[in-house]
Amino acid sequence: LGTNGAGKTSTLEVLEGLAPASSGIVRIFGKDPHKDKADVRSRMGIMLQAGGLPSQLTVTETIKMWQGTCSHPLGHEQILTDVGLMHRLDVKVGSLSGGEQRRLDLACALVGNPQLLFLDEPTTGLDPESRRNVWALLQRLKRRGVTMILTTHYLEEAEMLCDRIAIMHGGSIACSGTLSEIVKTVPGEIKITSSPAPPPLSGTVVASNGNQHTVSTRSLPQ
Repeated sequence: LGTNGAGKTSTLEVLEGLAPASSGIVRIFGKDPHKDKADVRSRMGIMLQAGGLPSQLTVTETIKMWQGTCSHPLGHEQILTDVGLMHRLDVKVGSLSGGEQRRLDLACALVGNPQLLFLDEPTTGLDPESRRNVWALLQRLKRRGVTMILTTHYLEEAEMLCDRIAIMHGGSIACSGTLSEIVKTVPGEIKITSSPAPPPLSGTVVASNGNQHTVSTRSLPQ
């Protein structure tokens, strides 16, 4: 997670091997992803923020072209069914909606049957139903053991999909941990106007000023 310009995409590009690290050490499957591309790329799937697929190819031609770059590709019909594009097989990429193009980008990232999947804002531009369908697909991949690193601006997406979350600011990770761990770093507050003061509750602190009361807690509600 992070605002625009926080460094999310730049970090992914280093991890994906698309750009060299300016300092430090990066290892993917025990290899330097920039120097040892040939050893790691076949085990990775990458969904860029903008796919840039050829606009004059059809959906079928595009996924078949992408299959040709993979060592052990999955069947294109299976992948296009998973992303909901089987009804658009003969449509040119340039005629797809923005959300459909994002789903085709995802299909290209999945066709190589990756062990590690990089997703840069995978559901940007999708309608709510399509976003939910992509979440369900990614959850199935997660249960199969696929490791995913994704960037997103959607808090509910991070909550739904991620075991661990990192919040970036100014090119650095400002905060990281599980959802519960991150939530506990900032107390939740409820402001109440009442007389008398609310009763004491386990795990909370009540601050009162006349009939204005603030109940705060660092415990994630169950």
